[in-house]
Amino acid sequence: MNIQITGVGAVAQEPGDVRDAPWFDPAEHLGRRGWKYLAPPTRYLLAAGHRALGRRHDDPPLTGGESRRLGVVTGTQYAIAHTHRRMDDILRTEGVRGISPAEVPGFSMSTPGSQLAIASGARAFSVTLTNPVTAGLEAVHFAVTALRTGRADRVVAAATDRAPTGDARHGQHDAAAAVVLSAPDPAGRTRALAGISGGVSRFVPRDGGGAWDPAALAVTGRRIAALTGNAHGVRLVVSAPREALPLAVAVRDAVAAAGGPVRGPEPAVTESRHCAVSGMLELIALAEAGEPALLISVSESGHITAIALHNPTRP
Repeated sequence: MNIQITGVGAVAQEPGDVRDAPWFDPAEHLGRRGWKYLAPPTRYLLAAGHRALGRRHDDPPLTGGESRRLGVVTGTQYAIAHTHRRMDDILRTEGVRGISPAEVPGFSMSTPGSQLAIASGARAFSVTLTNPVTAGLEAVHFAVTALRTGRADRVVAAATDRAPTGDARHGQHDAAAAVVLSAPDPAGRTRALAGISGGVSRFVPRDGGGAWDPAALAVTGRRIAALTGNAHGVRLVVSAPREALPLAVAVRDAVAAAGGPVRGPEPAVTESRHCAVSGMLELIALAEAGEPALLISVSESGHITAIALHNPTRP
């Protein structure tokens, strides 16, 4: 069963923006109240999720059967890193009395996704995935599986991240993105932006010599290439952070060696710049382009997730 993308939403700090300068106005997206004690990644996610669902920030949550059949799955890597660092600093300098009770719920990695589920009224499930880099596309893969197994009628697959500071990672930026997925409507009442025909998540380990295991790479290439089915002229895009670009190239070559019907002499390998949201931003751009595509997200630790997109007017 192919899955439909019926709504998308995103907010993202552009690479050219000044680091740490205000780029997101919570009041513009969330109104003037209710977000003061929410960490920035949660605010980003609410803005992207509302936009994907076609909701206003002050719309009431869903109720009844529609609520029970709506799920939320969120991918993130650094959403609460700033909160943890700040709490750690306060505990070491001021003690527990320096922690505001209103901020304590932000200590949990599931807080952003839970806030989106509460705001939208999603009661089917609320799940948070945390693998580095690939968590955004893994949320899409999880949502597709949930829809195909009947756990929900609609799922918001989302990702949010706040770029870390004070570590070796460079060139990363804040962002959140969300897509609304649903099973095909037999009556054709729902307009689909694009379709998803499948997905796969893999892990490629290193061998005893420290190189990426060639057998695991070959299997991964075959599994990803198989997602294209009988499609032809599929655009292949591999996205990875700077540290993972060599593995991204190896994955691209493994897919090509497996005979994937990809378009063009040199499928793209792009540097991801929005942490775990990068793959979701690429997915939205490809979906809006309306052409068949195979999107792969790669992390420096060996996590790999691929999603196959197709034009909703075609099988």
